Parts: sequence; structure tokens; C-alpha cells
Amino acid sequence: MDDEIIEKYKKAGKAGAEIKKEILETIKPGTKILNLAEKIEKMIVDKGCGIAFPVNIGINEITAHYTPSHDDERVIEKGDLVKIDTGLHVDGFVADMAYTYCDQPHEYIKAAEEAVKAALDVIKPGVTVGKVSEAIYESVEAKGLGVIRNLTGHGLDEYVIHGPPNIPNIRNENNAVIEEGMAIAIEPFITESDGTVKDSQPTEIYSFLQPKAVRMNEARQILEVSAIEFNGLPFAKRWFAGVFSQMKLSMALRQLVQAEALHPYPVLKESQGRPVAQAEHTILVLEDPVVTTL
Repeated sequence: MDDEIIEKYKKAGKAGAEIKKEILETIKPGTKILNLAEKIEKMIVDKGCGIAFPVNIGINEITAHYTPSHDDERVIEKGDLVKIDTGLHVDGFVADMAYTYCDQPHEYIKAAEEAVKAALDVIKPGVTVGKVSEAIYESVEAKGLGVIRNLTGHGLDEYVIHGPPNIPNIRNENNAVIEEGMAIAIEPFITESDGTVKDSQPTEIYSFLQPKAVRMNEARQILEVSAIEFNGLPFAKRWFAGVFSQMKLSMALRQLVQAEALHPYPVLKESQGRPVAQAEHTILVLEDPVVTTL
């Protein structure tokens, strides 16, 4: 990984850390999540970065892939566990980070943060994926809590937000070696005991898969923008709300998914309806590893 790329990762990570600090100082019960998402996305752009994916705001059992719709009226309530997952990029080099807000202290939040720290303490060139996973799981297990088994940390690359290697949050026998030059997002999800997530509704996030011939003009426009302007990175349905009517937008997206031109990201919910906390940082695996999002 050359110095120019390292600096791009660092710039994105520094901006993300600054945004996190400001959001945690101002968020409170009564905050409308649509306003929060739009505020964070504007802050990303104002700091000279690109939006790597729509801001995810998952409340309680809503674990991942929830971004507000254009007319979302939901507000944060007292006691909610609010997961804020943010992606920033500089020329495609991504800082992926997440944190959980609650208006009162919560053991899940502390456990998620400490699980990330446990992983960061062991990551270095030559360490196996299994060793990193073990550090995460042991940290959570020691607190009598569990993880979401079917969500993992992951590699990052230029305009790629989910690439190899996958870093499970449970013990495993994966002997794949973490190599110098990798960018990795460590991402544990914590709940009462080990669990899973399942696909749910709605779907508000999509990404480009491949060019396809489609009938609707609106669908062709969305496909072109997703491939060229967004460089294949995920986008929110609400980003097109002022361009097309909601009926035509929904029809166009459905046509593109059916044609396998776009990949949909259904909302993921904890299978038993239990609240979940999340923490995430991005690390550059160098001779002296660098956490870009601190």
C-alpha cells in the first residue's frame, strides 16, 4: 500500500471520527432519524469526502441496512439502542465505522467497543482470521453476552466496501492470513446471547451489479448514475426522491432488481426481535497497524 493511498484512507477516517464526535454530542431522544441521516451525509461531503454508502440508522432489533426513506417520520425514543453506521471515502478508499447511541449507559455498547479493541490489539501482518475472531468472541463471552453469528467484519478496497477477508465474530478454524497492506473493518454486533439476523422490510438501499437493457427510462437513468456517479457504491432510494415520482421510482428499482442489474439490501433484523449494539473501526494492516477511524 503506497503512501498516497494510506493518506486517503486516513483522511476519510479522520473525517469520520470528527463527525462521530459531533453527532454523539448533539443526538438525543426526539431526534428525527431522517434529519440525522441527511445531516451526517452533508457533513461527509462538507469535509471533502464521498459517501461510501447511505448512513445506516438501526434502532433496537433493526441491526443493519436501514436508512430512512424520503418521508420517514421515526424519532429516537428514550432507551433506544441506535446504531449509526457511516461510510466515507476519498477517491474510493473507504473508512467504514459504526457506533451505538443510547441516552443511558448500556452494557451492550461497552461490550461492542471492547470487542473491537480486543481485535485491534491482535491484528498485525501474519495473524490468522481465526485468531482475530477468537479475540472478539472471548471479549464478548467474558461479559456473558453474545454476538450476531451471521454478520462479519470484512475487507475494504478501492470502491469496495465488502471484500475479502471476512472476519467472523465467532470462533472458527479459518487459517487465512491477514496480510500487510490490507484494509479491514472490524464490526461486532452484540446482543443478549448468540443470535442471527434475517431479511426484513423495507429495502431502501441498492447498488450497481451489471449493465442490463431495461424498458423504463427512469430505470436506465438510475442504472447509469449508480454505475458512473456512485462508482458502484450503494445508494439510497431517497436520493432519487426529488427526481422521479415515488411510483415510478419504485417501479424502476423493482425492474432493475428483477433484471439483476441492481443488488438490493433488505433491512436486517435480529431474528428473535432482541436489541443489538454495534461498534466498528477501520484498520490498515501495516508493519505498525493504523486505525484510521479513531
